[in-house]
Amino acid sequence: MPSKEVVFYGLMAAIACVTTIATHHRLAVQLFEMQWAQSVHSHTVLDTFHQRVDLRYFAGHVLVIVNIASQCGLTGQQYAGLTQLLAKYGERGLRILNFPCNQFGQQMPHSDGQEMMDHLRQEKANIGDVFAKIEVNGPGAAPLYKLLTRNRSNLRGGKIEWNFVKFLVDRRGQVYARYGAKAEPSALSGDIERLLGEGSK
Repeated sequence: MPSKEVVFYGLMAAIACVTTIATHHRLAVQLFEMQWAQSVHSHTVLDTFHQRVDLRYFAGHVLVIVNIASQCGLTGQQYAGLTQLLAKYGERGLRILNFPCNQFGQQMPHSDGQEMMDHLRQEKANIGDVFAKIEVNGPGAAPLYKLLTRNRSNLRGGKIEWNFVKFLVDRRGQVYARYGAKAEPSALSGDIERLLGEGSK
């Protein structure tokens, strides 16, 4: 039979092993929770008809998230560019999430729902998924936009400066890049190709 000392040290080693495993598991859970809190997929929004949409539905897709306006000097150019992006990359996994916003010069007067859809149809703007009108800055900013504008070391954070600011989000729901209001949607093509390519490996 093993001596009491051998049994004791064996028991202590087993306890240490279990403690280490439990600590690693706890740290892994905490890391996952931190990453999830920073993920676009952790949010729920309303579509243009005010139905709840869990953004986990878009997990596995590359996303462009953009605040749109119907009466901005950039509207025609941006609608056309977004339509072209979706036509080019939609079948490969790109989704465009459009959030109407009236905070900049009152340039999105259209109401949610059918009026919004009729407006986009009239403009021949096949720009993807359309959500309820929101605020993107200030105390009333939508939680999703509070996440998007949070300062990060490798991104230009801070307030949304105007209509049609675009965020590129990877398949895991992490913000990859931000593009200013005047950036043509085609300027996103290289980064979109990169993210779509990563998902196909």
